[in-house]
Amino acid sequence: MNSSAGLTSTPLAKAAGIVRDYVLRMYYVVDEVPRGQRLRLTPVLLGVEYLVYRVDSLAERNAAVDLDAVRGSDYEAFHTYKRAFEKVLRVLGAWNEDVAFLVDEAERFIRLENATTSRGTATPQDALAMAELRPTDVRLLRAMTFALRGQSMDPATRDLLWPVEVLADIANDLRHYERDVASGTLNVYAVFVELYGDAAAAELRREVDRYESMFLDRLSALPPERRVRTAEVCRRRYAEAVRPYPRVITRTAVPAPVSRADGTSLRKGTAVGAALAVGALAAAAYGRGRRRPSPLSPLLRTMRGHTS
Repeated sequence: MNSSAGLTSTPLAKAAGIVRDYVLRMYYVVDEVPRGQRLRLTPVLLGVEYLVYRVDSLAERNAAVDLDAVRGSDYEAFHTYKRAFEKVLRVLGAWNEDVAFLVDEAERFIRLENATTSRGTATPQDALAMAELRPTDVRLLRAMTFALRGQSMDPATRDLLWPVEVLADIANDLRHYERDVASGTLNVYAVFVELYGDAAAAELRREVDRYESMFLDRLSALPPERRVRTAEVCRRRYAEAVRPYPRVITRTAVPAPVSRADGTSLRKGTAVGAALAVGALAAAAYGRGRRRPSPLSPLLRTMRGHTS
């Protein structure tokens, strides 16, 4: 239980890895965020990504359950998370039209993922939709950095990074293919194997080439002084997607355990309370950086009834 593998698989450790790989090593570089602002923004983004992974762990726990059909405690927990999420972001000043759109896109992905895993089948359109929607959480982090800085996202750079985010997510699935098959976790390459068998690698490579061509076409529009650095940090994120693919595993994946209401599933109130606590710590750090107290205290007092 206390192994290093177990520790690195916790929601907080996963959130820290995402913030490091995407925010620190790519978004801050591409968007040229000043170092002083990075110190204030990063704790907030870590708290938000932790809350996202709490929702993700809920979805994984219910991989075999259609949450829209079986409206149990985890269905209610999902909606509680979303309401708490929006309230935290609004109080932090990290809410705008871009963020609101991406929160809805995240819900769309959760519903698609749950529908696909609960019925046990996926179409080629499902596979591509999941690949394109799953990076919504990192896109949300980037949108928040602009909202927190009082700026608007540049549509050209947003569109430039879109295929990079898809490629990076595919690369992550390729890196963890064997582990995901063993655990029954959703994996885009595994879905392609289910759909295409021995032709899966060729089919996925065709899509990867399409996304990379999209990125390179858009990259050419950047000023020369930014083009080389942007290409370097972006290609680093999706390197595994353009390397040789893992051998196909033909054994059937074991489905994720079904959520039960007998105390084995994570309690809704505890999870939301933990997520809000992280949000409060992040807000406190952000507030100290701006030399004013955290704005979350009144929110936590009003929501206390929802977290017990």
